Amino acid sequence: MSAIATPRQSSVQRGLIDAYNATRRYLIRGKRQPDIIFGSVLFPVIFVVLFGYVFGSSISVPGGNYHSYLMSGLFAQSTLFASSQVAVAVATDMNEGVIDRFKTLPIARSSILIGRSISTIVLGLPALGVMILCALAVGWRPENGIFDAILGFLLIEVFAFALSWLGILAGLIAKSSQAADVISSIPVFLLGFVSNVFVDTSKMPVWLRVFADWNPVSAVVAAGRNLFGNTIGPPPAGVWSLEHPEITTIGLALIIIVVFIPICVRRYSRTSR
Repeated sequence: MSAIATPRQSSVQRGLIDAYNATRRYLIRGKRQPDIIFGSVLFPVIFVVLFGYVFGSSISVPGGNYHSYLMSGLFAQSTLFASSQVAVAVATDMNEGVIDRFKTLPIARSSILIGRSISTIVLGLPALGVMILCALAVGWRPENGIFDAILGFLLIEVFAFALSWLGILAGLIAKSSQAADVISSIPVFLLGFVSNVFVDTSKMPVWLRVFADWNPVSAVVAAGRNLFGNTIGPPPAGVWSLEHPEITTIGLALIIIVVFIPICVRRYSRTSR
């Protein structure tokens, strides 16, 4: 934490400086952990190969272009795995006493958590870049043009930032990094696989299709497919979130951010190793 705020600076200015320094610290620390970065970059490649070629050969979707259908879903699903990673990282900091040391510094309590969430997004960009390259290699194309594609990725990153706060809360609640991994992995797999990421939900049993259609991840995936120009058929009738996926994604992200940032900061302030 290199910069020190002066007494003349407002609390907002000091908070921004503290958040910047915390983000910088986590980014520097992340660069010194190449094994973690390598793993996060390799993971998307495995998913593309596994689902695009191993399982994809047995999966059909309307229109027949499964690779385009899949990649838009994988872009959105990556936000779930990022939230699980941040949960484990926060729990590790708690167990190693890093959070306790931060509390002794004259900095805004929220700055450490903000720095963690922003750095998670930044450190995840190499993995996103590799995933985009893999998508282009297997035939995925942003049919609506580069501008809409950028909007699609920005929408996904906004949702990823929101989900990172759920991961932070899981890390603060968990008693260990192993517990954080379990706590965060269960919803990640349920929301990620019982959705429209990999298959057309219309082929699911009715009771499961209802959950998949109203799954927030399905809305994010649908928003990405709309902006990338990879939509396949009309959205399910009567499912508002899939009929207006962009609005749903932005609304969900704002709700999560507004609700869970204060909860995380309060939990952080009251929690010690």
